[in-house]
Amino acid sequence: MSGATVELRGVTKRYGSTLAVDELSFTVPAGRICVLVGPSGCGKTTSLRMMNRLIEPTSGEILIDGQNVLHEDPVALRRRIGYVIQQVGLFPHETVAANIATVPQLLGWSRDRIRARVDELLALIGLDRNMKERYPAQLSGGERQRVGVARAMAAEPPLMLMDEPFGAVDPIVRNRLQDEFLNLQRTLGITVIFVTHDIDEAIKLGDRVAVMRTGKLVQYSPPAELLAHPADDFVAQFVGHDRALKRLGLLTVGGIELDRTIDRSRLGAAPTLSPSTSVRDALAALLVADARAAAVVDGSNYLGAITLPAIGRMLRGDDAK
Repeated sequence: MSGATVELRGVTKRYGSTLAVDELSFTVPAGRICVLVGPSGCGKTTSLRMMNRLIEPTSGEILIDGQNVLHEDPVALRRRIGYVIQQVGLFPHETVAANIATVPQLLGWSRDRIRARVDELLALIGLDRNMKERYPAQLSGGERQRVGVARAMAAEPPLMLMDEPFGAVDPIVRNRLQDEFLNLQRTLGITVIFVTHDIDEAIKLGDRVAVMRTGKLVQYSPPAELLAHPADDFVAQFVGHDRALKRLGLLTVGGIELDRTIDRSRLGAAPTLSPSTSVRDALAALLVADARAAAVVDGSNYLGAITLPAIGRMLRGDDAK
């Protein structure tokens, strides 16, 4: 499975005199996650649904790997694009296996191929094969959401559209589903366009974040750039006054210029961190320990010390690698 490049060129949607989406243009590179985020009514879900033509654009072009989807049969188009929504939409009277097999059956796959694909997907989403004969009502909310994701991936689509897929589960399950989804996406390399109203979710999941307001694209950038350089006052307010701390959560200790002049023995009982530790977690560890420096080690190899002044310089953009 490989991802598709998606390009929107001047995509507009009007409902009478109401302009729901206004000249939307951006490109999502193959294998990346683009998150559309913004307040209610900003046009993000309308934009998503135009990509698989559940809503027809008024004007503009939508290209998947260079092919204009407006020239395709909409039913055939939807069969090659995964689609996941908050309500999951599983068929209640079908088993887990039958739900996952929906699109492959429509595409005429053989029974053996479908059976193998169902088993493969259950393993990928972390569900036991014995669960494939259960019905949606017998599953937890998180399990139903996993099955919804598996169904969307069943026909090996190069593109998945996801509309607030984790919005209906509790925060703990939501965080776990986000982590599992990121691991799955990285394994498969598919392109994902994801809608949320939650800026923290957008920052966590997105390779690119598209901030929308009243149908317009206000900013389109990687999360770190969005946090460091909001395009205007609206974006700055939307990402929150704690955007500096959010940015710390995106960066790792390995992205800081470590102080190699500090000998390990001088650090005493100071915290010990790995290069993969987020800078936000490193800062928390320093504050809890009332320390100005922490040791950074890779296995038994001492790499240097991370210090509070270094974190401050990194936030100003001085020392990021």
